[in-house]
Amino acid sequence: MTMGRSVAIGTTGFTLASLAAYSVWAFAGRPLYRSIGEAGLYALCAIVFILFGSILLRPLTRKRLARFSAIFTTAFLAYAAAWCAAWFGAKGRPGEWLGSLAGSIAFCIVLAAWFNAWRALLLASIVLFVAHSAGYFAGSWSYYALRKEHATVAKLAWGFFHGLGMGAGLGFAFYQVQRVIRNETAKTEAVPQ
Repeated sequence: MTMGRSVAIGTTGFTLASLAAYSVWAFAGRPLYRSIGEAGLYALCAIVFILFGSILLRPLTRKRLARFSAIFTTAFLAYAAAWCAAWFGAKGRPGEWLGSLAGSIAFCIVLAAWFNAWRALLLASIVLFVAHSAGYFAGSWSYYALRKEHATVAKLAWGFFHGLGMGAGLGFAFYQVQRVIRNETAKTEAVPQ
């Protein structure tokens, strides 16, 4: 698979997953917040991200759905835990930036561990952080620009941009870890025995 195809699959698939997750907030956020609290709402959104992400991003690998779901779930949970820890610790914009950095690194550490592709960790983390931050903060800007007159659209706009950015970064990260494996396999096969 080419890098362009991988980024396209990541962008499309994760944008759809993100829209589904942000729809929970957009259409049922208030009643859910009252009944299960902020942490419960975040957990429910994470479940939606994981379910849709596992299905829509599976074409990024040749893994079966169950195996890919295990990879994506552990990586996304690491991302979510790191993001939330940074955000709840620092709050506001600094917390969002720290969350983006910590979450991106956590996702890529888990990905590198699953694929045993540690050489891909630095580049995958940098690209995911940049792409995630671009999407997340474009979404944040659109949310604050639209929320007074179009609250539901504002929430979905945040999900759309967040999905675009993070999806592109995820597509690249999955491509990168598998490229490292392909390159190391090719080197091993090229060595005369």
